[in-house]
Amino acid sequence: MAVAIAGFIGVLVGALLVTIIFNLRIRYDEQKEKRRRLLEHKVKEIETLLQLNRKISEILQKRVILMDEYVSFDAFDDCYITIDDFAYLQSFAAQNNFYLPNYFLEEFFKKIGTRRVILSPEETVKIGGYTYKGGRVIMENFLDTLTEMVNERKTQMKNLTNEPLTYFSKTL
Repeated sequence: MAVAIAGFIGVLVGALLVTIIFNLRIRYDEQKEKRRRLLEHKVKEIETLLQLNRKISEILQKRVILMDEYVSFDAFDDCYITIDDFAYLQSFAAQNNFYLPNYFLEEFFKKIGTRRVILSPEETVKIGGYTYKGGRVIMENFLDTLTEMVNERKTQMKNLTNEPLTYFSKTL
């Protein structure tokens, strides 16, 4: 009888140990998966910010190429954005709103929208875009903000990858 009770207690202790270890392993795998998803999200954010940064840089560099088509009142700090580029920026912002900081985009479009020069429809069609008084400064400031965000995301990602995963931690 004593052997049977000892055997039964041994089975219960073994089952308890297996349950505890199994739960620790499940929690570890969940933390690992959560970290992987966070890293993927950070990478996607960085890629999206860099793509937007690249597009805005292209718009700013078009000034030299399209200098002949600029209207005569354009100053150095004015900006010319083609209709296609503006539509691309708005659709890109709408498609990637999960990865982009919406507040900064809304502020950018609000600031740039208030500086648009009103041209006749014929002039707009002739030059194929919109002119923004002082828009170059706004776009350059937005580029700087995007670069800061990219660097911030990179440091967050580096901190996330350098944090060790353990079996006994509850949070990431």
